[in-house]
Amino acid sequence: MRLAWKELKYNWRRYALISIIVLLMMFMVLSLSGLVNGLGRAVSSSVESLDAQSFVLSDDSEKLLTVSNLSDHQYQEITKQTKGKTTSLDVLRTYIQTANSDEKKDAVYFAIDPHSFLSPSNQLAKSKAENPVVLDDAFQEDGIQVGDHIKDASTGVVMSVCGFVSDQMYGHVSVIYMSSDTYASIMKKVNPQAYVKSYHAIAVQSNTPKINVDGTAVYSKSEIINSIPGYRAEQSTITMVIWMLVIITAVIIGIFFYVINLQKEKEFGVLKAIGTSMRQLRQFILCQVLLIASFGAILAAILTQILSYVLPSSMPFYLNGRAEITILLAFVLISLVGGLVSVRRVAKIDPAMIIGGDN
Repeated sequence: MRLAWKELKYNWRRYALISIIVLLMMFMVLSLSGLVNGLGRAVSSSVESLDAQSFVLSDDSEKLLTVSNLSDHQYQEITKQTKGKTTSLDVLRTYIQTANSDEKKDAVYFAIDPHSFLSPSNQLAKSKAENPVVLDDAFQEDGIQVGDHIKDASTGVVMSVCGFVSDQMYGHVSVIYMSSDTYASIMKKVNPQAYVKSYHAIAVQSNTPKINVDGTAVYSKSEIINSIPGYRAEQSTITMVIWMLVIITAVIIGIFFYVINLQKEKEFGVLKAIGTSMRQLRQFILCQVLLIASFGAILAAILTQILSYVLPSSMPFYLNGRAEITILLAFVLISLVGGLVSVRRVAKIDPAMIIGGDN
């Protein structure tokens, strides 16, 4: 390690270029990872944050919350079988308007019992305003503040903003939490003649609930998230791009060191001639690869963290610590594997031929 570090300091100009390339490439990879996680959370963060492990949907819903339809009778039966560890959930994609504008804004209603375990904050339960709602904080960028009034674009039902919560999205649209009573009043105006009390889903605080109600099916939270339209396709495509960039960056390091070590064949030949073992030379090469790869990876992680603070909240960017560490460790390991190509080349060097002893 000491010899490797001394050579890096002595020839710092030579190694500075590859360090900059590694830094930029890994910064790009980690930034893409943040965008992948951000896009994923823009699709599913509202479901991920729900304090429920399982969801009961109608058996013909194909795991889609917005398609499911459960009757009040089914809800009562499910509640009995789970001993009350349940609460209802309704999800509706719609539009809202502010009091001072006719412009429609995309929104997703999450109708819940304000006193249940699904409530994102106590603001909804404490509010005494008529039709209180809690909004995703992205709506603040539209000028909406606590105390303002918004209305459902299709029915004109007016709602009072009593608070905000962060990072609550569903299908790339900001979520509005409301009480089931407010949601019912909206649905009654949408279809006053044929309104029947029903629910999209029943949330359960159990990983393996034993429920036997006709016309229903139980799904885990991950199954619900993976079934959200667009989620799986986005994740798989961009994740593939990320890992390709990780491999390409690691290969660049391997090629760089291979070329450098070709230029140092005489030095390696002399080292072999004076008795330096191949084990020592292997450690020398791999330590240099490890130092440069680790330096670039750590600095890229720091820059990516800084980037996450300066990006606007509307940007779908989210750093997952576990995923970030996995990418960095994989990059360093792949770089070390690439460095073994240089080790193999050095192992084939004949000291006698390099220093001219065969003449």
